[in-house]
Amino acid sequence: MTVQCGIFDWVEASGRPPAEIYEHKLELAVAAERAGFHGFFIAEHHGTPLSIDGAPTALLSALFQRTRRLRAGALTFCLPWYHPYRFYSEVCMLDQLSHGRLELGVGRGVSPIESRIFGLNSVDESRERYRETLDTFFAACAAPTMKVSGQDAELHVKPYQRPYPPLWFPSSNRESIEFTARHGYHTAFIGKHSDCKPLFERYRELWDKHRNDPGRHNAHVATPFLARTQHLVIADTDAEAEKLGLKAYESWASHIHHLTRKLGRPDVHKTTPYDEDSAQRLITGSPRTALQKLQEMLRLTGANYLLCILSFGDLHPEHVMRSIELFSTEIKPRLTA
Repeated sequence: MTVQCGIFDWVEASGRPPAEIYEHKLELAVAAERAGFHGFFIAEHHGTPLSIDGAPTALLSALFQRTRRLRAGALTFCLPWYHPYRFYSEVCMLDQLSHGRLELGVGRGVSPIESRIFGLNSVDESRERYRETLDTFFAACAAPTMKVSGQDAELHVKPYQRPYPPLWFPSSNRESIEFTARHGYHTAFIGKHSDCKPLFERYRELWDKHRNDPGRHNAHVATPFLARTQHLVIADTDAEAEKLGLKAYESWASHIHHLTRKLGRPDVHKTTPYDEDSAQRLITGSPRTALQKLQEMLRLTGANYLLCILSFGDLHPEHVMRSIELFSTEIKPRLTA
């Protein structure tokens, strides 16, 4: 079976001016569309070099203007950080502007340090705000008004896709898999390769059992994607790809641990390029080598969607564009799940 492919991007600070970084991401999205990728997904983080994408809807709006077929979304919109009315309005506008190409990743936000920027001081508070915003969104999609600060605000725009865009929710443990499977969310797994396959098998079991249950959040999606994110650098030779990849991975790892290390806290995930227990492993190589490694990764994880991380750390745009060119012409046509 041919595997679906997408791109995930943190939109990291990399020493270049932000305008150049944003432009590079838009050029990468155009290249992804040209190569037949399914989707392009961006992160949302605040106050960290891991992401200078503090307003995902702004970048997504520009991306949709540059493309015609590529689907795109945030993975995820961190719902506790949004006013429910603003979130609903921006999602509807994006889906209309893109003529129904929005993929809607929703989450609570993994960083309590970032949540404090928005006045949220506990996990319970963030979880409650997440549920409130998501439930309000679902209700608004089917109603003429939304109750906002005691007022019935009229809703003159609905999502282009009905009842709303396809939903994504990241997974990292059995509890999150149980939730995503019962509701049929697309999911992207974060964690060790060895943990991925049994959780995806559990997902498929639960999804099949509950696929006809009433009230499922993602019931309008026929076949869910079970995605694995993968840092990937492809070059003309194995040696060149590894040299580029290791340097970029080191820069990315310093970004993902920036806030916790700044406060003297332990790392949340192990991030080493090649260790089996790393939460985010690195694949580098020539097209032939990279294809072999990717096929083995898909076999080990049971994923049906490859979420490529091609632009990360301080990897220069020239090398990123060469990676996607080689992936598109020499790897993607031969990749199977």
